[in-house]
Amino acid sequence: MNFFQKIALIWQKVSLVQRALLIAVVLTFLIIGALLVHWARKPDMRMLYHGLSPEGAAKITDKISDKSIPYELKDGGTTIYVPKKQVYQLRLDMAREGLPLGQQSGYRIFDDEKIGVSPFVQNVNLKRALQEELAKSIQMIDGVIHARVHIVSPESAIGGLFTSEAGKTTASVVLRLRPGYNLSASNVAAITNMVAGSVEGLGPENITVVDSQGRLLSNSSDYAATNGAGTVADYKERVEQSLAKKVEDMLATVLGPGRAAVRVSAIIDMNSISTVTESYSPSAKVASKEEITTKSEIEQSGAPAGSGTAAPGSTKKDEMIVTEYEVGKTVKQEVILPGEIKSLSVAAFVDLSVSDANEANSSGPANSGQMIIPLSDVEEIIRNALGLKQMDLLKVVHVRFHHPAELTIEDKPSKWPTYIAIARNLSLGIMAVCALLVLRIFRGAKRKAKMEAVPGHEGTDGFVSDGSASSESLVLRRQITNALESNPDRVRQLFTSWIEEKAS
Repeated sequence: MNFFQKIALIWQKVSLVQRALLIAVVLTFLIIGALLVHWARKPDMRMLYHGLSPEGAAKITDKISDKSIPYELKDGGTTIYVPKKQVYQLRLDMAREGLPLGQQSGYRIFDDEKIGVSPFVQNVNLKRALQEELAKSIQMIDGVIHARVHIVSPESAIGGLFTSEAGKTTASVVLRLRPGYNLSASNVAAITNMVAGSVEGLGPENITVVDSQGRLLSNSSDYAATNGAGTVADYKERVEQSLAKKVEDMLATVLGPGRAAVRVSAIIDMNSISTVTESYSPSAKVASKEEITTKSEIEQSGAPAGSGTAAPGSTKKDEMIVTEYEVGKTVKQEVILPGEIKSLSVAAFVDLSVSDANEANSSGPANSGQMIIPLSDVEEIIRNALGLKQMDLLKVVHVRFHHPAELTIEDKPSKWPTYIAIARNLSLGIMAVCALLVLRIFRGAKRKAKMEAVPGHEGTDGFVSDGSASSESLVLRRQITNALESNPDRVRQLFTSWIEEKAS
């Protein structure tokens, strides 16, 4: 009896319900097997590029198709996914071919320049290259995703020599920033000065900086007095950011990164004061000048009035000393430089909750009310770190921060692989259960077929067995039947000796 005959025999012996169950199990096996094969053959797709223009995405997909590499398009065709093993090689291949479009080529524009190009075209290409190189430099600033630079130079004409005022070189910079990111005044000033230093005849006051939402980031008044009042706001912002960063770095040492947000508002005295103080001390007089006057007189006696001879006499000498004094004077000059902090207002959000398994032995709602350190200690630490006075304001609030999972573009997985892994595990369990059911059904049907294949035997009670006897009884009966057919004398002798033993 071959395998298929056995299957047919078993199929005839099972009931209708068991047949339906067998059909369902076989179909389940086929469907799950097909799904598992499909999932196993599907590659792990990772992001190649995102935020592409339709033209750039079309050219990239054409190149990928030429290499017979599967790809997926998402986000309206602006994002391309390819197998994980091909991501880095494809990026190198696309970069070699100048893709994706929209990336600034810079001075590479002269690599493919043809011979015989007119000077006008060369000047235009030079300006384009300079604009793109500046844009690439600006994009290196944190928070800037994309930048475009437009430079307008005055036309050199003969009429310009006779005009009262020559044309000025101007520039415009358009920035696309990251969501929720704002450039500080110092960043905008750095951009304008970098562009001004790269273009001949361009001043910072002739540069306009705007963002992708149309907001003006630069102001001409900021450059009217670069060394004067124009830097007050910038200096104030730097002081506030420095103080806030000092507190955040200190709290991050204890609480961990991203669990403290501090903002400082400072009132700064930007007045420059020079004071000269003169003090006099009458008791401490000092001789400034001393003058000695000498006066001599000669007295004559006994000489006639008209004689020409000198008569003996006496000499009288008087001396007078004149001394001038000045009152003691002390001159003190004091210069107070601008930048003195008059008062501070500090606001801080801190996450003191114990939620990490490394911070507590257990996690869950039971630990939601616990704190790493008391809130009063945090306030005292901030007050001492900033040197706050009694008149300064400080407000610290304990809240639970929201920490989104930050994933890189290359390693950002989708939710489908997780669902597929769960489905695979469930399918394996279902297949195991179905295999046990099929095995049980086949074993029952096979046992029933064996029992019915044996001719009817009388039981010990004289009735024909209805197939409910155990498999051991069937084996014993079969052995007895074989013994009677092969050696009946031996069986008769054993049966007689057994009866005699029972009688005795």
